[in-house]
Parts: sequence; structure tokens; C-alpha cells
Amino acid sequence: MKHERHIFSILCLLCFFTSSLSALSYDSKFLIAKVKKNTEDKKEETAKEKKEPINEADFQPILIGVLLEKPQDYIKKKIKFRGKFSSFTTLALDYKPAMRASKEYISICIFRSDSKIPLSELKLAYPVKEAKENQIIRELEEGDLLEIYGEVFSAALDEPWVDILEIKMIESAPKKTEDKEIKGAEKSQDSNPSSKTETKNKKNKKELK
Repeated sequence: MKHERHIFSILCLLCFFTSSLSALSYDSKFLIAKVKKNTEDKKEETAKEKKEPINEADFQPILIGVLLEKPQDYIKKKIKFRGKFSSFTTLALDYKPAMRASKEYISICIFRSDSKIPLSELKLAYPVKEAKENQIIRELEEGDLLEIYGEVFSAALDEPWVDILEIKMIESAPKKTEDKEIKGAEKSQDSNPSSKTETKNKKNKKELK
């Protein structure tokens, strides 16, 4: 009788271990499947975040004057135009009828043709995430000639509001002669400390005379 009980106990233990191993095996398979799914999801998210290159043939060249005259005719249309960079601004941001939130977008302004007057009627918005990765945006200087590829998303206030989809540098703004001379003088003084002393001495002599 005792012998039978002993055998029964062993069988029970074997059943317990077998079921435990099965459970562990199931759990490990479940965890592996979950990890794989998370990895695949992350890959998909990364792929979505990567910006696909635009097809330039899809964009209609347009004169800015024509766009300003009838902005409503170009809503949801892809257009491209050129202009000189004026400044970063808030013109295209946080206006409810043509909403582009300042937390998610930046806005830029270009000059009117052949003048130093900002073209405030043309509202240009660009996503912050893309701007952070865009070297052209990060290094923009006043007067840089740009080619802008965009899509008109609103004609609020009877003005064109444009999402920038791509931006290209056509020509950098010419550096001012004065800036070049100042930078050159600073570099020469930094490389030759004695020149700073000589300059001060000459200045002091002139003041004494």
C-alpha cells in the first residue's frame, strides 16, 4: 500500500513539473512573440517618420503675384515658387481658421520681389520635427534665395496659407564686405596677439597728440 502511495506521489510530481514546464514554455513563446511585435511596430514607426522624397513633377510652378490674387484657386494644390528668406516669424501659426499650432510648426517669411519688405500676406508653415533635421532651415540667413515646394491648405483672410513640403537652397546671400573685414581683422588679431598691443599703442599715441 505504501509502495503504491509512493508511486502515486511520484506521478503527481511528474505531472506538476510537466504542466509547469508547459506553462513556462508557453510564457516564453508569448514573450518572444511580444518582443518581435514591438520590434516590428518600432520599425514601422521609424519608417513612417522617415520623410519620403517629393516628386518635383507633381508641383506646379507659380508666380507669387498670381497666388496672392486668387489663393482659393490653389487650395489642396501642390505648387513651387522662389523667394529670398526674410526671417522666422509666427504669421502662419495659431490662427484657428487656418490652424498650424506653434508647438508643432515653425513659420518663415520671404521678401517681396526686388525689395527688403517682408511678404506678410504669404503664410508659410513647416513642421518642427522636420525643421530640426533640415540643415538648410537651421542655417538660413537673410537674403538666401530659396525654392519652396508646398501645398496650399487654406485661403483664410483671402491669403494663401502654405504647408512647406520641401525647401531648397538656390543661392546663398552674399556676405557683407564690412562683415568680412571685421571677421578678417578679428582672425588676424587672434592669430597674432602682439598686433592687438600695437593697435592699442597707436591709438593711445593719436589721442596724446
